[in-house]
Amino acid sequence: MLEVETAQQKILDFARIKESYRVPILDALGFTIAENVQSDTDLPPFDNSAVDGFAVRSQDIASASLAAPVELKIAGDSHAGTPFFGELSEGSAVRIMTGAPIPKNADACIMVEDTKIDRDGFVQIHESLESGRHMRLAGEDVQKKDIVLWRGMHLGAAEIAMLAAVGVMKPLVYKKPRVVIVSTGDEIVDPAESSPLPYGEIRNSNLYALAALVRESGGEVHSMVHIADDYDQTENTFRTLGDMQDVDLIVTAGGVSMGDRDFIKPALEKIGTLEFWKIAIKPGKPLAFGRIADKLVFGLPGNPVSAMVTFELFVRPVIRKMSGISDDSLFRLKLEATAGSDIEHIPGRQEFIRAHLTSQDGRLTAIPTGDQGSGIMTSMIGANSYIVVPIDVSNVKAGDRITVMMLA
Repeated sequence: MLEVETAQQKILDFARIKESYRVPILDALGFTIAENVQSDTDLPPFDNSAVDGFAVRSQDIASASLAAPVELKIAGDSHAGTPFFGELSEGSAVRIMTGAPIPKNADACIMVEDTKIDRDGFVQIHESLESGRHMRLAGEDVQKKDIVLWRGMHLGAAEIAMLAAVGVMKPLVYKKPRVVIVSTGDEIVDPAESSPLPYGEIRNSNLYALAALVRESGGEVHSMVHIADDYDQTENTFRTLGDMQDVDLIVTAGGVSMGDRDFIKPALEKIGTLEFWKIAIKPGKPLAFGRIADKLVFGLPGNPVSAMVTFELFVRPVIRKMSGISDDSLFRLKLEATAGSDIEHIPGRQEFIRAHLTSQDGRLTAIPTGDQGSGIMTSMIGANSYIVVPIDVSNVKAGDRITVMMLA
């Protein structure tokens, strides 16, 4: 059996980044930027006020205090979009709004709360300020020609805002990989057509869980297919999918173990290439990986938890790589924490315990989410991390230092 990290690297070696194309800015949300983005301007583009109040010359109010205010003549107004174009002369102030340009010769802004209009056209200043106070300087965030987004970055709301700020309205992004989800099993029924649930049958949760995981990972669901435990149907499905031009990945759930009605592995071996089978992992030891034509094929276990855990560890990084995500962001963040309870573990397989990570008394503490059976879907509910138990470790005791892999 391959160890987890070895299997991950073998799989990633087959993944190829998708081609790029330009899309409207809002359509780029959730994609990966395919080029470095350079700013065409300073941000902010001009010195502006951080407060509502008055733009002043700091030397004019050096002696100002609440007990002995300094009176200045109001020379005009500067609003966002309507600047004051004159120069600020000695003994004068300009009424200014947040975000408005700083007038020439002004070097500080005083908050309106620290002023008082005492007579027409004059303002009392009740506080002295050092030069630069309450000002946002041109280019203090970004300078013209700075790189603001790097190729391989995921585009979220903040990145979309930055694209707009530098005027990139049709960014170059990588196409998302397109994934076919295939569930298997004679006992599996469509959730929409199974109320009440017949005895001996199970609603198809895998199809929907894996489709959701594809979308969360940055891929697109091309289609969802269910097949019976039948070799000919499995082979024909693989042949059909292998001929499709707009599919990148095939992800199956179930039919991958050693039972008499497990046909994913033999069909894959006949139609394509089986790269490896079985990984030293719990849950999810029976996992097939191979290729059909130019498609990568993942044969995940049928138990719901096993399917979700193995997807997280092996399929998600591939989707992210094919989406153009930079290599240092392919995998989830791992942290050091404290075990919140005892964990039984038999050496031989690396185990991923569904857990809830919290901060207790200033320490990160991970507590398993109950029964860890591979069919216990409730163990995934409320889990924000996996406790990673190394392959050669025996039981973990409460208070032991552990590694956790974050899920968000």
